Amino acid sequence: MEINMLFNILNKKVKHIKLFSFIFIFVCMILTIPLHLFPCYVSGFISYNMILKIIPIFEKFIINNRIRWIAISLIFIFFIILMTLTIFSLVIIITSDLQYAIDIFTENTDFFSIINNKVPNNFFSFFSDHSKNLKDYIITFIKDNLIVIKNAGKHFLHGLVTIFISFIIGSLIAINKPIKIKRKTDLINHIIVRLKYFSSALSDIFFSQIKISSLNTLLTSLIILVIFPFFGINLPLGKTLIIATFIFGMLPIIGNFISNCMLITSALSISLKISGIMLLYLVFIHKLEYFLNAKIIGNRINAKSWELLLSMLIFESLFGIEGLIAAPIFYAYLKKEIKYYNISF
Repeated sequence: MEINMLFNILNKKVKHIKLFSFIFIFVCMILTIPLHLFPCYVSGFISYNMILKIIPIFEKFIINNRIRWIAISLIFIFFIILMTLTIFSLVIIITSDLQYAIDIFTENTDFFSIINNKVPNNFFSFFSDHSKNLKDYIITFIKDNLIVIKNAGKHFLHGLVTIFISFIIGSLIAINKPIKIKRKTDLINHIIVRLKYFSSALSDIFFSQIKISSLNTLLTSLIILVIFPFFGINLPLGKTLIIATFIFGMLPIIGNFISNCMLITSALSISLKISGIMLLYLVFIHKLEYFLNAKIIGNRINAKSWELLLSMLIFESLFGIEGLIAAPIFYAYLKKEIKYYNISF
């Protein structure tokens, strides 16, 4: 009888510690959004997971700890160079695409008048009757929103720096051997377990979305760079739209809707027929991606599409765009807690 009572007391204590550790970690994760630390938080965990996946490949060639540091440093330098080249390439592609679009608008003086004739008068009040006024509109817009643009650029640069720092921190944590503590408390053990679960959930969502977004981008590139040009059709801002498709594709479900709207709008600038063809093609991609979502993400975190959408809707209304991005990751973490730890406090 006394043994049973002791067992029940210990069991309740463990459950209370488990509950406290869960609340502590989840509150810390939520606070990263209003404190604008969520991109850094995610960047650190991504770099941590990537380094852990790469280290075993080079482990057999590493003799001692010094060579280990040299190998990891070379890998880190390679990633920095790759990221820098990627950013410069994206800037060049987007700039050339925008210049191409401006040239088209300049050559076609009837472009805006055609749009005004096709849509209701109050629908696009921005457009004038001639494209020569486009430059005046852009200059006026920049003057009126100069402070907003300046602040946005400052916040963007600050975000890049903090993400880069968190990337370094995550890499350093991954390559350093964990400190051996003589006696870990139950609370520390539970917190470590939960951090591992979050890291696993983030890894599942991130690498799954890379696969899905890559396939989506490949199929979108096929129609923009191969099928349309074969029939003599050049989609405005085609390369930029391909890049946007991959970036927005990293956001589950809602990202496809955003990129699809951009693609259809670009196709509509050519003709209604081309936009219809693009719409049918995107529906085909969406159906294929639906099965991939169910197989890849659904199987990994055991979640339906409506569950992800609901979590994204709630987090977006609470925290804005960062909440929209954070929702799938946090929800995947909750599903892992339920699945592996059987939370039933």
